[in-house]
Amino acid sequence: MIAIREIYQTSSERLTIPVPKAFQNRPIEIIMLPLEVRIQNKDCWPPDFFEKTAGCLSDDPIERAPQGEYEIRETLK
Repeated sequence: MIAIREIYQTSSERLTIPVPKAFQNRPIEIIMLPLEVRIQNKDCWPPDFFEKTAGCLSDDPIERAPQGEYEIRETLK
């Protein structure tokens, strides 16, 4: 099966699509779907981040240094 996927930006109610030679003079099917535009929030993890990075430091584990003593502060009134 030969398939062509093209993404067009619409600016009006009409769209002209060129027909490739391999598709000319034969029945074709046209399916229109709105393109879901995903805006990556810079404050979010990328898709599959945890799946791709899980276990990457298993041969060099991170060690937490001693945190010291907790500072005792005066109570607020």
